[in-house]
Amino acid sequence: MIVDESRYRSVLCLDGELPLEFLNQTRLPLIAADGAANTLTANGLQPSVIVGDCDSVRTELLEQYPHVCDRSQDTTDFEKAFACLKKENLLPTIVVGMSGGCLDRILSNVFIFSQTDALFLSDTLIGFVLTGKQTFDWEVDTKVSLFGCPHAIVTSKGLKWELNRTELSFGGFQSCSNRVQTSPLTLEVEGKILVFVYRCEIKDAGSL
Repeated sequence: MIVDESRYRSVLCLDGELPLEFLNQTRLPLIAADGAANTLTANGLQPSVIVGDCDSVRTELLEQYPHVCDRSQDTTDFEKAFACLKKENLLPTIVVGMSGGCLDRILSNVFIFSQTDALFLSDTLIGFVLTGKQTFDWEVDTKVSLFGCPHAIVTSKGLKWELNRTELSFGGFQSCSNRVQTSPLTLEVEGKILVFVYRCEIKDAGSL
């Protein structure tokens, strides 16, 4: 699944699993949230700026690259970096490195992401927030998961397990590991959902 980079102004790198092939090819500026700078530079990539409380990034990198240090513990490095992008007119952004590491950190990242208009990208997934009605030209049998954030009423046309004004909610029912049955797929959302779509073919019990 190809990402249209022309719609975005930056790539926000969190300190998780990074899609290095994509990062090596993109021409968008790479914004490192604190310790993500360690991974970027270790792989020959140059952050345009480092943002965070600077408790994880190597000291020598702060001497080499522009940085914005905010020692406050009231917000996460993700939130600090996102605020910096907004101030510098670098939104919308593609978020990478949101997964990997401790589960509580992943959940925190997902909650923050759900409040943005960013695109999440990993080697295997793309993710985004969806409201209203939209049609997608995804290939038949593409694996897709839909999560209420915190809740939404969803109607689909084209899923293997269709939704008919189905309530999706955090802590309640979610449409996880669904499949595209027919393309184009239409999703109509009252409220807000998180959509995660696999970029590669996944063979499991839900395959067509």
